[in-house]
Amino acid sequence: MRFLTLAAPVMALLAATASAGVIKRDATSDALLASLKDLTQRTQKLTPVVAAIQSPVGGLLKRQTNPFQPVIDGFQDFDKKAQADIEAMPQTGAPISGDAAQKEVCTAFNAFVAAHQETLKYVIGKSGLLEGIFLGPVAAVLRQHENVLDTFAFGLIDVVDSCQQDATQKKSSLDDTLGKAVCAYTPAGTLGLNLFC
Repeated sequence: MRFLTLAAPVMALLAATASAGVIKRDATSDALLASLKDLTQRTQKLTPVVAAIQSPVGGLLKRQTNPFQPVIDGFQDFDKKAQADIEAMPQTGAPISGDAAQKEVCTAFNAFVAAHQETLKYVIGKSGLLEGIFLGPVAAVLRQHENVLDTFAFGLIDVVDSCQQDATQKKSSLDDTLGKAVCAYTPAGTLGLNLFC
């Protein structure tokens, strides 16, 4: 009997000590990590699509099609996935438990921002290939994309207290690049007038 009275506290102490070395993550961090990984991969798949766009050459038929349609479709698909991820986020706004888990989410967010900025730089560089009639749809999808990214980023920033400042700076940097992309597809912006940008 005496063995059992001593064994129970010792076992509890061993169990607590063994689990202390394991980084515990809650469902929010796991969901955000999975979402960021997926969104980063979607962004990386979109980059070669943008890079492959060529100036429309040929007859009237070729000039009446938008070479940017695959890019528009890619951003719309991205936005649908991101919107679904936003809706799946807990609405509590409570921080992710554990600094290590928060930093892991911030590291994944940093990788996402870097990949997304790379794609947007290609988008900006290709803006001169379009005539005025094709600029509008690209600008519209980029503005919608900006709204989705803002909502996603603000939701992420709310739950990462330990690296909130870094995540906010990365979001601001992404906002700047996205703003340049929107401006590049705004008719007055492409003329360098910056009336609307």
